[in-house]
Amino acid sequence: MARITSLLLMVLLMVACTKDIVVDLPETEQKLVIEGNIESGQPPIVFLTRTQSYFSPTDLASLANVYITEGNVTVNDGDTTRTLTKLCSGSLSPELLVIAAQLTGVDIALLASINICAWTVDPTMDPFVGEPGRTYTLNVEADGKSASAVTTIPQIVPLDSLWFRLAQQNPNDDSLGFIWSSLSDPDTLGNGYRWFTKRINQKIGGGPKDVSFVAPLFSVFEDRFFSGLTFEFPNSRGSMPFSSAVDDNNEEAGYYKRGDTVVVKFASLGRKEYKFYESYAGNVSSQGDLFSNPANVESNITGGLGVWVGYGTSLDTVVCVP
Repeated sequence: MARITSLLLMVLLMVACTKDIVVDLPETEQKLVIEGNIESGQPPIVFLTRTQSYFSPTDLASLANVYITEGNVTVNDGDTTRTLTKLCSGSLSPELLVIAAQLTGVDIALLASINICAWTVDPTMDPFVGEPGRTYTLNVEADGKSASAVTTIPQIVPLDSLWFRLAQQNPNDDSLGFIWSSLSDPDTLGNGYRWFTKRINQKIGGGPKDVSFVAPLFSVFEDRFFSGLTFEFPNSRGSMPFSSAVDDNNEEAGYYKRGDTVVVKFASLGRKEYKFYESYAGNVSSQGDLFSNPANVESNITGGLGVWVGYGTSLDTVVCVP
Protein backbone atom coordinates (compact mmCIF):
# COMPACT_ATOMS: atom_id res chain seq x y z
CA MET A 1 0.00 0.00 0.00
CA ALA A 2 2.85 2.36 0.88
CA ARG A 3 4.48 1.70 -2.51
CA ILE A 4 1.23 2.47 -4.34
CA THR A 5 0.83 5.71 -2.34
CA SER A 6 4.42 6.73 -3.18
CA LEU A 7 3.82 6.11 -6.93
CA LEU A 8 0.62 8.16 -6.85
CA LEU A 9 2.44 11.02 -5.13
CA MET A 10 5.19 10.92 -7.77
CA VAL A 11 2.61 11.02 -10.59
CA LEU A 12 0.79 13.93 -8.95
CA LEU A 13 4.06 15.83 -8.51
CA MET A 14 4.97 15.25 -12.17
CA VAL A 15 1.54 16.44 -13.33
CA ALA A 16 1.75 19.47 -11.06
CA CYS A 17 5.15 20.37 -12.53
CA THR A 18 3.99 20.02 -16.14
CA LYS A 19 3.39 23.22 -18.10
CA ASP A 20 3.01 24.22 -21.70
CA ILE A 21 6.24 25.37 -23.34
CA VAL A 22 5.95 27.85 -26.16
CA VAL A 23 9.01 28.20 -28.41
CA ASP A 24 9.26 31.66 -29.92
CA LEU A 25 11.00 31.05 -33.26
CA PRO A 26 12.85 34.14 -34.53
CA GLU A 27 11.70 35.65 -37.82
CA THR A 28 14.41 35.61 -40.47
CA GLU A 29 14.96 38.65 -42.67
CA GLN A 30 13.05 38.37 -45.93
CA LYS A 31 15.44 38.44 -48.88
CA LEU A 32 15.10 39.07 -52.60
CA VAL A 33 15.54 35.92 -54.70
CA ILE A 34 16.40 36.06 -58.41
CA GLU A 35 16.20 33.22 -60.92
CA GLY A 36 17.30 34.46 -64.30
CA ASN A 37 19.04 33.16 -67.39
CA ILE A 38 20.15 34.14 -70.85
CA GLU A 39 21.12 31.40 -73.27
CA SER A 40 22.67 31.44 -76.70
CA GLY A 41 20.12 32.54 -79.29
CA GLN A 42 17.42 33.25 -76.67
CA PRO A 43 16.27 36.43 -74.83
CA PRO A 44 16.85 36.88 -71.09
CA ILE A 45 14.12 35.78 -68.67
CA VAL A 46 14.01 36.67 -64.98
CA PHE A 47 11.72 35.58 -62.10
CA LEU A 48 11.63 37.41 -58.77
CA THR A 49 10.58 35.85 -55.47
CA ARG A 50 11.14 36.42 -51.76
CA THR A 51 12.24 34.04 -49.05
CA GLN A 52 9.82 32.86 -46.41
CA SER A 53 10.24 31.18 -43.05
CA TYR A 54 11.16 27.49 -43.08
CA PHE A 55 8.00 26.78 -41.05
CA SER A 56 5.66 28.82 -43.27
CA PRO A 57 2.88 26.89 -45.04
CA THR A 58 3.33 25.90 -48.69
CA ASP A 59 -0.27 26.04 -49.89
CA LEU A 60 -1.24 28.07 -52.96
CA ALA A 61 -2.02 31.20 -50.93
CA SER A 62 1.42 31.25 -49.31
CA LEU A 63 3.14 30.42 -52.62
CA ALA A 64 1.36 33.35 -54.25
CA ASN A 65 2.91 35.62 -51.63
CA VAL A 66 6.38 34.32 -52.52
CA TYR A 67 6.28 35.62 -56.11
CA ILE A 68 7.04 39.30 -56.69
CA THR A 69 4.87 41.09 -59.25
CA GLU A 70 6.40 44.59 -59.26
CA GLY A 71 9.99 45.51 -60.03
CA ASN A 72 12.46 47.08 -62.45
CA VAL A 73 14.84 44.72 -64.26
CA THR A 74 17.61 45.69 -66.70
CA VAL A 75 20.31 43.73 -68.57
CA ASN A 76 23.48 45.23 -70.04
CA ASP A 77 25.52 43.35 -72.68
CA GLY A 78 28.54 45.66 -72.57
CA ASP A 79 27.18 47.96 -75.26
CA THR A 80 23.53 48.67 -74.44
CA THR A 81 21.15 48.38 -71.49
CA ARG A 82 17.71 46.85 -71.98
CA THR A 83 14.82 47.40 -69.57
CA LEU A 84 12.94 44.10 -69.54
CA THR A 85 9.16 43.93 -69.92
CA LYS A 86 6.97 42.32 -67.26
CA LEU A 87 4.57 39.57 -68.33
CA CYS A 88 2.20 38.05 -65.74
CA SER A 89 0.25 34.80 -65.99
CA GLY A 90 -2.80 36.35 -64.33
CA SER A 91 -3.49 38.43 -67.45
CA LEU A 92 -3.03 35.66 -70.03
CA SER A 93 -5.68 33.68 -71.88
CA PRO A 94 -5.65 29.85 -71.68
CA GLU A 95 -3.99 29.72 -75.10
CA LEU A 96 -1.26 32.15 -74.06
CA LEU A 97 -0.75 30.25 -70.79
CA VAL A 98 0.33 27.24 -72.85
CA ILE A 99 2.88 29.40 -74.69
CA ALA A 100 4.06 30.93 -71.40
CA ALA A 101 4.61 27.46 -69.93
CA GLN A 102 6.67 26.52 -72.99
CA LEU A 103 8.82 29.66 -72.74
CA THR A 104 9.27 29.83 -68.97
CA GLY A 105 9.44 26.19 -67.95
CA VAL A 106 6.82 26.78 -65.24
CA ASP A 107 4.06 24.18 -64.91
CA ILE A 108 0.90 25.39 -66.64
CA ALA A 109 -1.28 24.42 -63.66
CA LEU A 110 0.86 26.61 -61.39
CA LEU A 111 0.70 29.50 -63.88
CA ALA A 112 -3.09 29.21 -63.94
CA SER A 113 -3.37 29.10 -60.14
CA ILE A 114 -0.92 31.85 -59.15
CA ASN A 115 -0.11 35.21 -60.73
CA ILE A 116 3.53 34.59 -61.69
CA CYS A 117 5.43 37.39 -63.42
CA ALA A 118 8.51 37.11 -65.62
CA TRP A 119 10.68 39.88 -67.03
CA THR A 120 11.91 39.42 -70.61
CA VAL A 121 11.88 40.91 -74.13
CA ASP A 122 9.83 39.97 -77.17
CA PRO A 123 12.38 38.48 -79.60
CA THR A 124 10.10 39.29 -82.54
CA MET A 125 10.29 42.98 -81.62
CA ASP A 126 13.77 43.20 -80.06
CA PRO A 127 16.67 41.00 -81.29
CA PHE A 128 18.30 40.98 -77.85
CA VAL A 129 19.48 37.39 -77.47
CA GLY A 130 22.43 35.67 -75.84
CA GLU A 131 25.78 35.24 -77.60
CA PRO A 132 28.55 32.82 -76.55
CA GLY A 133 31.56 34.62 -75.10
CA ARG A 134 29.57 37.72 -74.14
CA THR A 135 29.12 39.03 -70.58
CA TYR A 136 25.74 40.23 -69.24
CA THR A 137 25.09 42.38 -66.18
CA LEU A 138 21.72 42.14 -64.45
CA ASN A 139 20.29 44.84 -62.17
CA VAL A 140 17.05 44.43 -60.20
CA GLU A 141 15.06 46.76 -57.98
CA ALA A 142 12.08 45.17 -56.23
CA ASP A 143 10.53 44.87 -52.76
CA GLY A 144 12.50 47.95 -51.67
CA LYS A 145 15.78 46.14 -52.38
CA SER A 146 18.47 46.32 -55.04
CA ALA A 147 20.46 43.38 -56.41
CA SER A 148 22.87 42.73 -59.26
CA ALA A 149 24.81 39.92 -60.90
CA VAL A 150 27.18 39.24 -63.78
CA THR A 151 27.35 36.15 -65.99
CA THR A 152 29.11 35.11 -69.18
CA ILE A 153 27.75 32.69 -71.77
CA PRO A 154 30.44 30.01 -72.31
CA GLN A 155 31.29 28.55 -75.67
CA ILE A 156 28.94 25.75 -76.75
CA VAL A 157 30.14 22.18 -76.12
CA PRO A 158 27.78 19.75 -77.91
CA LEU A 159 27.28 16.11 -76.99
CA ASP A 160 28.92 13.52 -79.26
CA SER A 161 26.00 11.07 -79.24
CA LEU A 162 22.82 10.02 -77.41
CA TRP A 163 21.08 6.66 -76.89
CA PHE A 164 18.44 4.99 -74.72
CA ARG A 165 19.21 2.08 -72.38
CA LEU A 166 16.75 0.13 -70.25
CA ALA A 167 17.24 0.57 -66.50
CA GLN A 168 16.31 -3.08 -65.76
CA GLN A 169 15.69 -2.29 -62.10
CA ASN A 170 12.95 -4.91 -61.91
CA PRO A 171 12.54 -8.39 -63.46
CA ASN A 172 11.08 -8.34 -66.98
CA ASP A 173 11.35 -4.54 -67.09
CA ASP A 174 11.29 -3.83 -70.81
CA SER A 175 9.99 -0.24 -71.02
CA LEU A 176 11.69 2.20 -68.58
CA GLY A 177 15.25 3.46 -68.78
CA PHE A 178 17.70 6.34 -68.97
CA ILE A 179 19.21 8.39 -71.77
CA TRP A 180 22.97 7.94 -72.08
CA SER A 181 25.34 10.47 -73.60
CA SER A 182 28.91 10.69 -74.82
CA LEU A 183 30.80 13.96 -74.23
CA SER A 184 34.27 15.09 -75.29
CA ASP A 185 35.30 17.69 -72.72
CA PRO A 186 37.62 20.50 -73.92
CA ASP A 187 41.18 20.48 -72.58
CA THR A 188 40.50 23.40 -70.21
CA LEU A 189 39.75 22.77 -66.53
CA GLY A 190 36.66 24.36 -65.00
CA ASN A 191 33.91 23.54 -67.50
CA GLY A 192 30.41 23.13 -66.08
CA TYR A 193 27.40 21.52 -67.74
CA ARG A 194 23.64 21.21 -67.24
CA TRP A 195 21.14 18.76 -68.74
CA PHE A 196 17.54 19.51 -69.85
CA THR A 197 15.03 17.40 -71.80
CA LYS A 198 11.60 17.75 -73.38
CA ARG A 199 9.50 14.74 -74.46
CA ILE A 200 7.67 15.78 -77.62
CA ASN A 201 5.65 12.61 -78.30
CA GLN A 202 1.94 12.63 -77.49
CA LYS A 203 0.56 11.68 -74.11
CA ILE A 204 -2.73 9.89 -73.56
CA GLY A 205 -5.48 12.44 -74.13
CA GLY A 206 -3.41 14.52 -76.57
CA GLY A 207 -0.66 17.12 -76.38
CA PRO A 208 3.08 16.58 -75.89
CA LYS A 209 4.25 14.88 -72.71
CA ASP A 210 6.35 17.94 -71.80
CA VAL A 211 5.43 21.52 -72.75
CA SER A 212 8.90 22.86 -71.91
CA PHE A 213 12.43 21.73 -71.12
CA VAL A 214 12.85 20.21 -67.66
CA ALA A 215 16.06 19.61 -65.69
CA PRO A 216 16.39 16.93 -63.00
CA LEU A 217 17.18 18.20 -59.51
CA PHE A 218 20.81 17.05 -59.75
CA SER A 219 21.26 18.28 -63.33
CA VAL A 220 24.74 19.86 -63.22
CA PHE A 221 28.25 18.45 -63.24
CA GLU A 222 31.79 19.72 -63.78
CA ASP A 223 34.95 18.37 -65.43
CA ARG A 224 37.16 18.15 -62.34
CA PHE A 225 37.85 14.45 -62.90
CA PHE A 226 37.61 14.18 -66.70
CA SER A 227 39.04 17.40 -68.15
CA GLY A 228 40.03 16.83 -71.76
CA LEU A 229 38.57 13.29 -71.83
CA THR A 230 35.73 11.59 -73.71
CA PHE A 231 33.33 9.70 -71.44
CA GLU A 232 29.78 8.30 -71.21
CA PHE A 233 27.16 9.11 -68.58
CA PRO A 234 23.44 8.37 -67.89
CA ASN A 235 20.70 10.91 -67.21
CA SER A 236 17.40 10.55 -65.40
CA ARG A 237 14.21 12.43 -66.26
CA GLY A 238 13.24 15.55 -64.33
CA SER A 239 9.78 16.87 -63.51
CA MET A 240 8.20 20.26 -62.93
CA PRO A 241 7.90 21.46 -59.32
CA PHE A 242 4.47 20.54 -57.91
CA SER A 243 3.72 18.46 -61.02
CA SER A 244 0.44 16.54 -60.91
CA ALA A 245 1.20 14.49 -64.04
CA VAL A 246 0.55 10.77 -63.58
CA ASP A 247 4.01 9.73 -64.85
CA ASP A 248 5.67 12.10 -62.37
CA ASN A 249 3.91 10.42 -59.46
CA ASN A 250 4.07 6.69 -60.25
CA GLU A 251 6.74 4.10 -61.11
CA GLU A 252 7.69 6.06 -64.26
CA ALA A 253 8.99 9.04 -62.24
CA GLY A 254 12.62 9.72 -63.12
CA TYR A 255 12.59 7.42 -66.16
CA TYR A 256 12.15 7.80 -69.89
CA LYS A 257 9.86 5.27 -71.56
CA ARG A 258 10.30 3.10 -74.61
CA GLY A 259 8.85 5.04 -77.56
CA ASP A 260 9.50 8.52 -76.13
CA THR A 261 10.96 11.08 -78.53
CA VAL A 262 13.16 13.36 -76.45
CA VAL A 263 14.80 16.67 -77.33
CA VAL A 264 17.94 17.14 -75.23
CA LYS A 265 19.23 20.62 -74.44
CA PHE A 266 22.83 20.43 -73.24
CA ALA A 267 24.17 23.64 -71.69
CA SER A 268 27.61 24.92 -70.76
CA LEU A 269 27.70 27.26 -67.75
CA GLY A 270 30.25 29.06 -65.59
CA ARG A 271 31.85 27.93 -62.35
CA LYS A 272 29.81 30.16 -60.00
CA GLU A 273 26.60 29.25 -61.75
CA TYR A 274 27.45 25.55 -61.51
CA LYS A 275 28.09 25.92 -57.76
CA PHE A 276 24.66 27.49 -57.31
CA TYR A 277 22.77 24.58 -58.87
CA GLU A 278 24.93 22.00 -57.11
CA SER A 279 24.36 23.58 -53.68
CA TYR A 280 20.69 24.30 -54.46
CA ALA A 281 20.03 20.62 -55.18
CA GLY A 282 21.73 19.66 -51.93
CA ASN A 283 19.66 22.20 -49.99
CA VAL A 284 16.35 21.02 -51.44
CA SER A 285 17.15 17.32 -51.03
CA SER A 286 18.16 17.76 -47.38
CA GLN A 287 15.56 20.33 -46.26
CA GLY A 288 12.76 19.44 -48.64
CA ASP A 289 11.66 23.06 -48.99
CA LEU A 290 12.04 25.08 -52.19
CA PHE A 291 11.31 28.43 -50.55
CA SER A 292 12.96 28.23 -47.12
CA ASN A 293 15.90 30.53 -46.41
CA PRO A 294 18.63 28.76 -48.43
CA ALA A 295 21.56 29.39 -46.07
CA ASN A 296 23.78 26.77 -47.73
CA VAL A 297 23.15 27.77 -51.34
CA GLU A 298 26.06 29.49 -53.12
CA SER A 299 24.54 32.41 -54.99
CA ASN A 300 26.17 34.71 -57.56
CA ILE A 301 23.72 37.52 -56.72
CA THR A 302 25.00 40.63 -54.94
CA GLY A 303 22.31 42.03 -52.62
CA GLY A 304 20.10 38.95 -52.79
CA LEU A 305 19.95 35.23 -53.39
CA GLY A 306 19.49 33.01 -56.42
CA VAL A 307 21.29 32.87 -59.75
CA TRP A 308 21.83 34.79 -62.96
CA VAL A 309 23.20 32.26 -65.45
CA GLY A 310 24.45 32.33 -69.01
CA TYR A 311 24.01 29.11 -71.01
CA GLY A 312 25.80 28.05 -74.17
CA THR A 313 23.28 25.49 -75.46
CA SER A 314 23.05 22.83 -78.14
CA LEU A 315 20.03 20.70 -79.09
CA ASP A 316 19.76 17.08 -80.18
CA THR A 317 17.00 14.46 -80.39
CA VAL A 318 16.87 10.81 -79.35
CA VAL A 319 14.13 8.21 -79.86
CA CYS A 320 13.90 5.86 -76.86
CA VAL A 321 14.41 2.48 -78.50
CA PRO A 322 16.84 0.08 -76.75
